[in-house]
Amino acid sequence: MEKDKLYKYFANAASEAERSDIRRWVEASPENYRVFLAERKFYDTASMIAGDFEPEAAPERTERRRPLFIRWFGRVAAAVVLVALTLVAEHTLTPAPAAPVPPLTAMTVPAGQRLHIELSDGSTVWLNSNTTLRFPDSFAENSRRVEVEGEAYFTVAKDASRPFSVGTAHGDVVVTGTEFNVEDYPGSGEFKLSLVEGSVNFVSPDTCCTLAPGENISLTGNTYSKGRVECVELEWVRGIISFREQPLRDIIARFEKYYGVTVNFERPEIGEVCFTGKFYLDDGIEHALNAIRHDIRFDYEGDRDFRTITIK
Repeated sequence: MEKDKLYKYFANAASEAERSDIRRWVEASPENYRVFLAERKFYDTASMIAGDFEPEAAPERTERRRPLFIRWFGRVAAAVVLVALTLVAEHTLTPAPAAPVPPLTAMTVPAGQRLHIELSDGSTVWLNSNTTLRFPDSFAENSRRVEVEGEAYFTVAKDASRPFSVGTAHGDVVVTGTEFNVEDYPGSGEFKLSLVEGSVNFVSPDTCCTLAPGENISLTGNTYSKGRVECVELEWVRGIISFREQPLRDIIARFEKYYGVTVNFERPEIGEVCFTGKFYLDDGIEHALNAIRHDIRFDYEGDRDFRTITIK
């Protein structure tokens, strides 16, 4: 696949035919998928370094093709230009023997986007839409700690002498080398930790547990419970939102987190209808709603000033 076509895809400047070609190519073989991820990482890094693209620079042809509603919710031209990269200096008064607290870099991924980064120890992280990761430029000699708000998939480099911990609003995830997904969006009241490989310990004021591969722990109300990992929940790493016999209300809740919108139901009974399907994250929320409408009859309208959608 030509790199120019891939970069057009990443910048949301590709035509529908080009986008379909790229998706078929990515799904054709693991090697193609590896190349796709490598080029995406290069593009994201280059975009962050440039940092001064204009959002209105998308080709005129693309602007005519996509309606205003899509451009508002799903615009990904210069995708990671909106990624906020700030240095957060933390100054604390500590006793003399204590090591200084390193400054943290805060990286935020905007609505409708993903970002893949590599940390100084070789660990890699996929950040989902509306997610913030705080991490030091280099880890301490005896520990590795980051903080996350939102959803992130970690592949942690093995280092038994330096445990790797992820701080969330609900507790800490502690590992030495493993793969796991953590979801903890601010204000949602929900938390889920899913282990893919290795072992993790989860410690919070309310619970302490160890997970085995294929297990997850989630917070419902005020109660933590263990369950089994559903593979469809982790397909967002590939840029896909998947659902299997889920109520529309739960699907819409994920759209609200990923696209940074508020969705209101004028007909509450619609929210209980179940749906199975998958969508590409960068196609935008309107594309997903239109696809769902083939199975569930409803209308909707959007208010871009208040970032709301009303389902009728």
